[in-house]
Order: sequence, then structure tokens, then C-alpha cells
Amino acid sequence: MPRNTIMNKVAIAGVGHAGCYRDAGMPMGPMAVRACKMALDDAGLTTKDVDGFGTASGAGARDISVVHGWNEVDCNYMIEALGLPGVTWFTNDALGGVPGVGTVALAAIAVASGLCEVAMTCRVNWRPKSSGYGHVASNKSYGQNAFFDPYGYGVFPQKFSSWYQRYMHEYGVTREQLGTFVVQSRQNYLLGDKPGVAPKHAITMEDYLAARWVAEPMCLLDHDFPCDGAAAVVVTTAERARSLRQKPVYLRAISAGQGPRPDFVFWHDYTQMASHFAAKGLWEKAQMSPKDLDLAQVYDGFTPFIFYWMDALGIAKPSEVGEFVGSGALAPTGVLPTNLNGGQINEGRVHTMGHVIEAVQQLQHRTGKRQVKDAERAIVCGGGLAVACILVLSNQR
Repeated sequence: MPRNTIMNKVAIAGVGHAGCYRDAGMPMGPMAVRACKMALDDAGLTTKDVDGFGTASGAGARDISVVHGWNEVDCNYMIEALGLPGVTWFTNDALGGVPGVGTVALAAIAVASGLCEVAMTCRVNWRPKSSGYGHVASNKSYGQNAFFDPYGYGVFPQKFSSWYQRYMHEYGVTREQLGTFVVQSRQNYLLGDKPGVAPKHAITMEDYLAARWVAEPMCLLDHDFPCDGAAAVVVTTAERARSLRQKPVYLRAISAGQGPRPDFVFWHDYTQMASHFAAKGLWEKAQMSPKDLDLAQVYDGFTPFIFYWMDALGIAKPSEVGEFVGSGALAPTGVLPTNLNGGQINEGRVHTMGHVIEAVQQLQHRTGKRQVKDAERAIVCGGGLAVACILVLSNQR
């Protein structure tokens, strides 16, 4: 059995979501501070209780100068902005290179190892207003990108579309099957009350199939929304969490994975993402099976990731995953309710931190109309392509 020294020793005690907006009207720093204070208040703690801090937030664009607190935040900025007295653990990184899920995972490891007792983590995203997301027309191209960018093969949707084409070819998944998940995600989003960036109206299968291509076979509705947004999570010991304001949500297992290559253009197998490696030994570590899950929150930077994750986790066989997703199995009343907040394709891109918060609140039974009845166990999956990270959560020890 794989070693697991973290099970039930650490808990999430508070969460805060400052919302996602097309334009929040404020820079990254104040958004991050707002989310952190919301999470502390949720837990019934103050900044004086925090002795660890983690964030993997970076600059939103490469064409402008980095100004801490404006278009970038890191631990140095946040520790000062929150007025923390000092910390015994900090990181500007994330387990598996996956912001959000991965930063929460590192915080849990820090708490379990005794490096700190109360760790605050946050993720903040800022959408540049002067250019496209994360790039401009004249980006310099280094390394392998020097062989892609000059020929117009320079953005993530183009590169992942090759993967999705191969998956469709090998396993016969269809756009209609994926469309079932996309349409349901919008329905889930409409049941929520957090500020999000998607329009507040339902979409149909016809809307999905008619949406313009971004990189065939992926259309506009297959991509998450760039946004201004911030979210935060408080992690502490299981013992401390039981004395705080909210019902503790315990970490049963953490896992991360990377394949044999760091890039995803010359990847060895376009039908397997890093999720395949992150899932190895997961259920043995968590001492449960996929059938024990009550809900899932899965990174949806590109919606076809859902096929890869369901496959990697052993929830559906590769040859059956399209039929599984297309059957409505991921709806709130389905076999495995998934992305109950609507995911990043609706709520907005805060790189899985919104997924973590939804899973926690579901297990605390405080999500209103979208609540999964008697939910006890959840999985949060972050990343895709070359890196991945997983949290298995439970409200029972």
C-alpha cells in the first residue's frame, strides 16, 4: 500500500471567494487580501493566527512591467498586505505546478509536517486590459517555442486540439457527448450566487454545436473564462479545525503527477495526460474507491479534460468514457455530480481554487440549491496535459 502520512491529520477550516469579474475595477493585491480575509472570517480566525502562507499567483501578462500588488502578488506582498506578524512556512509554488489545488496541497504538507499550524493559501488572477491573456503579438520565443511560434502554433488551444483529435479518433468520443457536460455545467452555474463571468442564461446543445471554432474540434464554449478573480483557503491541523467555526473538511489523500516529458507537444501519448500518473496508487492511499465519491470538481481549462480525468481515475473505461459523460452521469442527480459551481468555463479562471472551495462547501452542506444530498467525500482534480495534482476530501475522519 502506498504511504500516506497525511490522512485525516490536516483539515480545511475556512474558504473565501472574492468573485470573478471581467473587470473587478481593482488590481490583484486588494482582491487577494479580500479573499484571504473572507477565508479567515469563515474559519473564525484572524491574521494573528496565521503562521504559514502560500500562493502561486503570477503576472497576468508578459508585455507590461511587474508591479507587486498591481499585476502580481507573491508571499512577500501578501504577508505585508495582510499585516502578518511573520511566518514559519511560505511558498510561491504549487505541488505538481498546479496553482490552486497544488498550493493547498503544499500547505497541507507543511501543516502535517509541523512547519506551521495555520496556513493561508490564495490564488488570484488578473486579466490584462491592454492585450490578450498572457501574451502579445511580438513575444520572444525561446527553446522549443522558437520552432512553433513563428509558424502560428503558439497558443494552448492549438496544441491541445491535437490531443483531443487523437482521443476522439482512438475512443470514439463525440462533441455531442462533451456538449452534455458543457450544457449541464451552465445549469449548475445558474444555481450559484457567486459573481461569475459567464452570461446568466442557459445554453442548449444547439448553442454548443453552433459555437465558433477556436481550434477545431474545440469551440468557444470549450474554454474557461479569463477574469479578474481571487479565492483563498485556510488549512490547519485536524485538532485545531474541530474547534473553529465551520465543519472541518479533512484531507484523505494528496497526489501529483508528471509524465516523461515536461512539455506537451512531443508528449509520448496524446490519449493520456499527467492525470494518469497522478492517479497511480491514489485509491490505495485514500483507502477508498471511485464508487465512494459523492462529487467531483475537475479542472476545465479545456472541457475535453473531463474525458481524460474520468478515464485516469478509473471512473469509466477509455472505450466507455464518452458514453458515460454523454449519459448525464455528471449531472447533480447523476452517478458522480461534477463541477457543481459551473466550473471555470462559467465561474471564471482562478485555476482550480474555485473548485476546491465548491468541494469544501459541499462537504459542509452549505451550497443551497446545488447541494448534493448527504455528501461526505469529494475529489478535486487540478491541471492537465503535462502536470496534475489531486486532493481527496472528506467530512468524516
